[in-house]
Amino acid sequence: MNYNKTAIDVYRKFSSFEGNQHIANEYALKCILRLTNDFKVKKILEIGLGIGCIVDAVLEFSKEYGEIDYYGTENNDFCLQQLKHNVNQYNKIKLYSDVSKINPDEKFDFIIIDGKDESLKYIQNLAYKNTIIFIEGGRADQVALVKNYFPNAIHVEMISDYKNPNYGPFESKSWSGGGQLIFPYPSMSMKIYFWKEKIATYLKRKKRNKQ
Repeated sequence: MNYNKTAIDVYRKFSSFEGNQHIANEYALKCILRLTNDFKVKKILEIGLGIGCIVDAVLEFSKEYGEIDYYGTENNDFCLQQLKHNVNQYNKIKLYSDVSKINPDEKFDFIIIDGKDESLKYIQNLAYKNTIIFIEGGRADQVALVKNYFPNAIHVEMISDYKNPNYGPFESKSWSGGGQLIFPYPSMSMKIYFWKEKIATYLKRKKRNKQ
């Protein structure tokens, strides 16, 4: 199951679209698809759909992975129009203007944060013991908020060891961005995953420093 290929193909596709300066980095897409696969995710909430890069990657991946129930928030008029044209399986998205509009009885396996939402605090109602959270990019302020909502959470940064490809909209001299992985209610298996990522990040930083 080649999630890296799906990530690369979708990143290439969205790099040619209007608004591409706000899409997720290629490595972030790889991380999201890997997490979807590793944790057998079936129900996703994406906060900040933007022009649709992440949701399109996940739904394309779902063709071989299996059905995924996809919820998303977006209230920007430009993005809402672009979503219809950019996402091949647009009709599968359950779309909301913000997190507060989602029924608090809904529980998500995977919450992806890729934009600002003043009602972010409502994710406290939407997470359960198996939920994982991924914040695209750095977004230290959102990491701090989420960790405040979940006092027992553990957090690790996921970084690449390669620079942005020249076919994308981002500076090719910069490292391809990843994101922040948070386990709100860490189980033993999640803690093991956390430490593996922690070591991988450490080794990648050493590699970066040599370049």
